[in-house]
Amino acid sequence: MKYLACDLDGTLLNENHGINEGNIKGIIEFKEAGNKFIISTGRSLSSIYDLFSEYPEIEYDYIVACNGAIVLDKDKNVIHSKFIGSEVAEGIFKEFLDNEDVCVHFEFDGEHYLVDSNVPNLEEVSEDMRELYSHFKDRVSIEDLFKDINERNYSIISLFSKNGDRNVAEKAKNKLVKSLGDDLEAFRNQFFVDIAPKGCTKGSGLKKILELNNVNEDKLYAIGDSFNDISMFNLTENSFTFHYAEDGVKEIANNHVSSVEECIRKIID
Repeated sequence: MKYLACDLDGTLLNENHGINEGNIKGIIEFKEAGNKFIISTGRSLSSIYDLFSEYPEIEYDYIVACNGAIVLDKDKNVIHSKFIGSEVAEGIFKEFLDNEDVCVHFEFDGEHYLVDSNVPNLEEVSEDMRELYSHFKDRVSIEDLFKDINERNYSIISLFSKNGDRNVAEKAKNKLVKSLGDDLEAFRNQFFVDIAPKGCTKGSGLKKILELNNVNEDKLYAIGDSFNDISMFNLTENSFTFHYAEDGVKEIANNHVSSVEECIRKIID
């Protein structure tokens, strides 16, 4: 039995945020061969469930969500959960709310928020970025953000470049690690910076699944496209990324493919 951990954005999902028919077919064949399929993503649980409600033919066995902060089985039994505490969250907010180049996004109780004063004039950003902002419809004022901060544990906090610039995101990640690196994990994911509780990575989440099933790392296969996937690649020799991935990611992954379907063919053929 083999275990395949698969990233979502930029990996399983296409540019329209859907799943190609070839990838669906590959996953079904992988499962029919008696293997286990794991979703491994920086996304929240609510976002994952919303997505896969549109693809009932895809049966997953485990979810590693929020970059390893939450791990569940297919029946929603919690294997591991850890949240970003209010003190760490406050430090992140204070560090970046006045930043002219970066937006602050967080999730609480299944809802996604942007800090109102942090959102740019949408007429000044590209059409692609306007589409991104349209997904974050809920806004919170700075006053309300800090008024209720001690009552919240955060499943997701992320930063992203206001104009989709990867270099801006890289600088923000480095600043975050320098100021708060003892209290959190930070990974650049395209022009986003994913933030997770200290000690939580996709790799740490997958390790809990392997330990639960008494499975060695050589049975694990992992595919992803960005820097938050490197912890998976460090866990197994069976690592896959894409020909189009950034060089820093391709240098770590041992195999380069064009699609998830191609990865699966290499595993099961």
